[in-house]
Amino acid sequence: MTFWEPRQNMQLPPEIPQARVLVTVKTYPLPSSTYGELVCTAGLLNGEEWVRIYPIPFRFLKDNNQYPKYSWISLDLVKSTRDFRPESYRPRRGIDETIHVDEKLSTGNAWAARKEFVLREVFTSMDELIALAKGPQNKSLATLKPAEIIDLVIEEVDRDWKEKWLAQNQQGNIFETDAQGRMQERQLVRKLPFRYAYRLLSEGDTITNPTIPS
Repeated sequence: MTFWEPRQNMQLPPEIPQARVLVTVKTYPLPSSTYGELVCTAGLLNGEEWVRIYPIPFRFLKDNNQYPKYSWISLDLVKSTRDFRPESYRPRRGIDETIHVDEKLSTGNAWAARKEFVLREVFTSMDELIALAKGPQNKSLATLKPAEIIDLVIEEVDRDWKEKWLAQNQQGNIFETDAQGRMQERQLVRKLPFRYAYRLLSEGDTITNPTIPS
């Protein structure tokens, strides 16, 4: 198999029944007035094309529906009408009834099983990716191979969620019923008090202006 060879994105359909996705990215949960908490997931559809799946109330899924990274999942997807990015999809209603978690790829043999998929299309220039993001493709997900990692940036941020988000959560769906039918309050996940980012050089960058990917 040949790595490092960019290819043209396929035109994804508006609906993908029983989409098979290799999950590679899961964001930290954020408060939501509708779902309590939401996690954005990204992965490779059929191991080939990037897709973003949002919203998913991950911590509130049933145990057998909570998927680890680098596992295959199957679920019905519909193109998001609120997000212009072509990779953005949302799960159909009743995700607990439709999502299915399959095998998880191992880290054995220097991550060979994972590299087989995530290194099928690799970019080396942030300038190229920015051009694709601003162009007709509106590309917003990709694998980048940096020329050099300069630093790991750690910045201290607020230790508590914004008051607006806390208020939204209190007004939203924060209660659920246990096995005995008693109302149980959902507790928001603890907020991370730090922001982490890599400072790196990609093809065409200079040391005076390194890239910090978002």
